Amino acid sequence: MINRNWAVLIVVFILLSDLQSYSYSSPVEVEEYTQQCKNFLNRHSGELKDNSFEKLLGYIGNAQVCRIEKIYKRLDEEEKNRLNDVLLHIEDVKKGLSKKKLERINESIAAIMPAIENEVGKELSKDELKELDILLRAKWNGMLKALQQNNIDEAVHYFHHTVSDRYRKLFKTLNPDSRQKIGKDLANIHFVEVVMNTAVYEITSKLKKGEKSSFQLAFVKDVHGEWVIKSF
Repeated sequence: MINRNWAVLIVVFILLSDLQSYSYSSPVEVEEYTQQCKNFLNRHSGELKDNSFEKLLGYIGNAQVCRIEKIYKRLDEEEKNRLNDVLLHIEDVKKGLSKKKLERINESIAAIMPAIENEVGKELSKDELKELDILLRAKWNGMLKALQQNNIDEAVHYFHHTVSDRYRKLFKTLNPDSRQKIGKDLANIHFVEVVMNTAVYEITSKLKKGEKSSFQLAFVKDVHGEWVIKSF
């Protein structure tokens, strides 16, 4: 039996082969990755004719590269629409995959994407971070305000579609006073970091008398490139 780590490395090698036509050993310009993305989108517009696992992994990997902020900004509207079609198709395909295959995909993407992010200089400038922070705080405050007003439907609108039902059920278990309390107690958030398409914050609150509690808040980008709440 192949060792699990070796199996992941093999899959990553396959992904790398599909993603590139040049060596990653030298610095790679954003434009080169952008062209790779554009070539991929010209070949695919929301369908994957070859359903083999290796092709699927390459398909998903290319789509992830296209979602990198500095690459996405260089796409025209038609290419962005094509990418949305691809991402929606990926979500549909994933629904039919086994848990084991989904884990393999997640492991492989997690293994290769940080290196690609570093090569295209993903680090945001201070102005970009400030702009993102303003946007995410507004979304978080909008969700809390909806909770304070006992508008659960509006509150879950701020969450990623894969977790919205879970939080809807959670909020429904709370009485109106508890929802209002959450809206007030969880308003204090502090920026931690942005990693790929995930922004992490720390929530500090005094939920108990004299005790300070800390929670992690995570935002992610959905298939449409919109920032949404993933968990807290």
